[in-house]
Amino acid sequence: SHPVPISIPVKDIPIIGSTFRQSVFNSCNILIGIGILALPFGFRHAGWVIGTSLFFFCLAVTNYTAKVLAKCLEYDVRLCTYADMGAIAFGERTRLVISTLFSLELIASATALVILVGDSLHELFPDTSLVTLKVIAWMVMTPLTLIAIRYLSYFSLLGILSATTLVTVMIADGFTKHEHPGSLFDPMQTNLWPPSWGTLPISFGLIMAGFTGHAVFPTVYRDMQKPHQFPKMVNITYELTTIVYFLMAACGYLMFGNETKQEITQNIMITPGYWKILNEIVIWLVAVNPIAKYALTLNPINLTIEIYYHSIPRVENWFNSGRGRRTGLRVLTRMLVSTIVVLVAIKFPEFERVMGVLGSFFSFMISAIFPCPLGQFGLFCQLKVHDLEVDTQIIEIEDRK
Repeated sequence: SHPVPISIPVKDIPIIGSTFRQSVFNSCNILIGIGILALPFGFRHAGWVIGTSLFFFCLAVTNYTAKVLAKCLEYDVRLCTYADMGAIAFGERTRLVISTLFSLELIASATALVILVGDSLHELFPDTSLVTLKVIAWMVMTPLTLIAIRYLSYFSLLGILSATTLVTVMIADGFTKHEHPGSLFDPMQTNLWPPSWGTLPISFGLIMAGFTGHAVFPTVYRDMQKPHQFPKMVNITYELTTIVYFLMAACGYLMFGNETKQEITQNIMITPGYWKILNEIVIWLVAVNPIAKYALTLNPINLTIEIYYHSIPRVENWFNSGRGRRTGLRVLTRMLVSTIVVLVAIKFPEFERVMGVLGSFFSFMISAIFPCPLGQFGLFCQLKVHDLEVDTQIIEIEDRK
């Protein structure tokens, strides 16, 4: 390892953190979110065989690497971000590269959240422009970025409720119709294999995007009252996520087949024969879901920026020379980050493209590839030989692809 400074002093690490249940809520809200809407679309491009294989591959790899991250964080209590871990393992020069990579992933994820809010509200208010709806979303979601993570667990419960309600209502809709499209009694035509192998990277990106969360997991780990329970918390989170995700992917693909749209809610809203009021309630819940997730997603970026401020003596002296300066800069920075995200969402409004890029590049790099070399470079001494072998196997599989 390299003798590099850790970016945050021990005294600045919060003592009061989230309970086990709050951490499960937050982690489920990180995973079960916007990715769920694109899963049927991903299966449409991959077919049953490849789609199911990709689903469980992404599930297994990201579950394992989430636990690897926890072992990395046990190395030193002052490690708080991806950049800290990368600097210890590979040298201080990698800090900027790693910070940039995971910040871009989180910005892409937050951008997809804003796009989803805009698209969902546009289904309910078609006469209002998407730009106006995204600005309204900015006004509602930005203040939540100032709230401590442990308090966001209450909003996370709402996010989990909206996702599970969406799955429940979609299945109920499928059983209320006896003819396709949109029926589970009379499924649409589906494919065992990809209809076009050229679209397979899109399906991989969409499925992988459903398991993105590793850029936020270090924050969740550090905020836990009992960090040693993190592996158990991850297992429970993934068990719940798997049930909800696979029900959505399988039922959505069966109901709409090759007509599945980029957001499954678009199919639900335009299909005749459903309970209109119930579906509108679901759309409202889908629009509300990103509110809590937005703050959780941007928290690591905001934390990284604020840690950087503290590392500059001149800025730290400026903080200490007057009251309210630290809080004022914190508010200004978080508003600026949120504004950048909304501007990107306005510039690039295609949901499936953002999700595809998010999953196929950023998410896979951060959630599957990056944690493995940390163990290889000896970041944590207590890593078992078996764990190292699994790390190597994952990297070798990716080298062959």
